[in-house]
Amino acid sequence: MTDLEIIQLCHKKRPEGFARLLLAYQELVYRQAYSFLRHREDALDITQDVFLRAFQAIDRFEAGRPIKPWLKRITLNLCLNFIRDRPALSSLDDTFGDEMGKTMADTLAATSDVPGEVEGLWMREALDEALQELPPLHRIVVLLRHQEDLTYEEIAQRLDLPLGTVKTYLFRARKYIRSRLAGLLMAEE
Repeated sequence: MTDLEIIQLCHKKRPEGFARLLLAYQELVYRQAYSFLRHREDALDITQDVFLRAFQAIDRFEAGRPIKPWLKRITLNLCLNFIRDRPALSSLDDTFGDEMGKTMADTLAATSDVPGEVEGLWMREALDEALQELPPLHRIVVLLRHQEDLTYEEIAQRLDLPLGTVKTYLFRARKYIRSRLAGLLMAEE
């Protein structure tokens, strides 16, 4: 079913339209929320809130527009509000990791290059740890730039930050990640 057909069903208040919207985009929304928040339950809560907001605003959504950017924008806004409104808390997920956050590639059987795969997995985990240690807005700026492929200007606009602040956050985050990974590589040798 196309986005246009889904929105048309939603505009008619047909339950199958909302069900299709949820099924088509819930994984995308959850992954984006999890990448920003790094906490499974919070990401699930945000995912639920995103679809609640989308359902409430569906009548104002133009049927010809793509759904994906709209939902990503709602997700980003709710994550930013969540980060700003909630003090940093530690959880068992932060301490022991979150098995639900693992990618399929992390759980598949190894191919013939076992040492290469182990090293790749180790580097991904080290990068993920370094990202988690960044302040929330720094992490979001990095993810928007490198995961969402947004320009500096687009990031500044989405986060309502000055362009210079976005550049500073990216510079500091990249510097921290480089030093953290370099330290791990030196310790490994």
